[in-house]
Amino acid sequence: MKTFIDLFAGLGGFHLGLSRAGYQCVFASEIDGDLASLYERNFGLRPVGDIRKVDVNHVPKHDVLCAGFPCQPFSSAGKKQGAKCPKSGRLINEVLRIVEFHHPEYILLENVPQIITIQNGEFWKHVNSSLARLGYHVTYKIYSPKQFGIPQNRERVFVVASKRHAIEFEDRPEIACDVNSILVHGIKHRLVEEAKVEALEHWQKYLDNIEFTYCHTVLAAEFGATYPLTDLGLLPIGELVKYRGAFGMSLCECRSHADVYARLPEYIAKKNGKIPEWITTSIRKSREIYSKNQVFLDEWVKSIPPNTSWQKLEWRAERGNLNIFENIIQFRASGIRVSRPTHAPSLVAMTPTQIPIIGKFKRYLAPKEAAKLQALEGLRHLLSDNTKSFKALGNAVNAKIIYFISKKLAWE
Repeated sequence: MKTFIDLFAGLGGFHLGLSRAGYQCVFASEIDGDLASLYERNFGLRPVGDIRKVDVNHVPKHDVLCAGFPCQPFSSAGKKQGAKCPKSGRLINEVLRIVEFHHPEYILLENVPQIITIQNGEFWKHVNSSLARLGYHVTYKIYSPKQFGIPQNRERVFVVASKRHAIEFEDRPEIACDVNSILVHGIKHRLVEEAKVEALEHWQKYLDNIEFTYCHTVLAAEFGATYPLTDLGLLPIGELVKYRGAFGMSLCECRSHADVYARLPEYIAKKNGKIPEWITTSIRKSREIYSKNQVFLDEWVKSIPPNTSWQKLEWRAERGNLNIFENIIQFRASGIRVSRPTHAPSLVAMTPTQIPIIGKFKRYLAPKEAAKLQALEGLRHLLSDNTKSFKALGNAVNAKIIYFISKKLAWE
């Protein structure tokens, strides 16, 4: 039986995928104590702690090295510091240290796609050249679970380094699937808070009364606003007082730029009057919507939720189905995001508050359901803490994709 080691093991996505393909795990590492204990409960193998403190002589000989090294330094949700990150960005060097000592036949890595381009590609050049120097042929492919019949949009890059020859990844089309396929009934679910339901119902009134105009993000604060879309800090107060700020609030009594900023939408105020380029289209579209529906919207905004992020609606669902509660919902810092029910949004490790909401049931996705999105339904145990569980699932490696890749490894 071919053997493998599981570095930065987390919930054990590599372990599940490879064991299903007939491989045996002989060593694992995981620095998080709770996850290490859970790994031992699920697999009967206790991971060692900090891999940086492990003597390579104590790592057993193995055929395949697996590593889903921490992705936060490279992800869109993180700070994109890459290898400069002192905490985890350099952990790839710990992988290379073990590779150089043991020379396994194959190396399997998983991470966010940004590792290929971060720092103008310097990080990837470091990984690629280091493995090439050690005698490996390196190939990679970006896959999403939706290409394997799992209803989740979550692109990750999968890297295979081989001492034999470069493996060929196959292109896979998206497979039709639905979030309903992973729902688990008959268990206790966390219901959506009443305030959030009320916010959604208020936005539903908007959708029921406004002729749908495609706008990536509808900004309620722009209903009635007239401030110019330029760097407001460069305009004199005497000019700015002619305009209106958030929800049509008059700026006529402002005596300083600070007064003006206090009456502007928060996404402008926190930039000290500078208009972020990415939001200008939504501002214009939102004002256009207001100009055509002023009577209704002047009344509608009186009951707008006070939470500023709930005053934005990101519509990513079908234009032909404007019922919020028939879609998948997330409350994000960027706004309330409504997505198609065919695929769940990507599970995000750093922001467990963004847990997807199943609209028709007005409840959050359960950890057991999220585990299915990562093909981890084979785990007997998950973390009991809901927040920690979703964080771990957001960090997890998809076991079905690993199984698929492992079947491509050739052995003489």
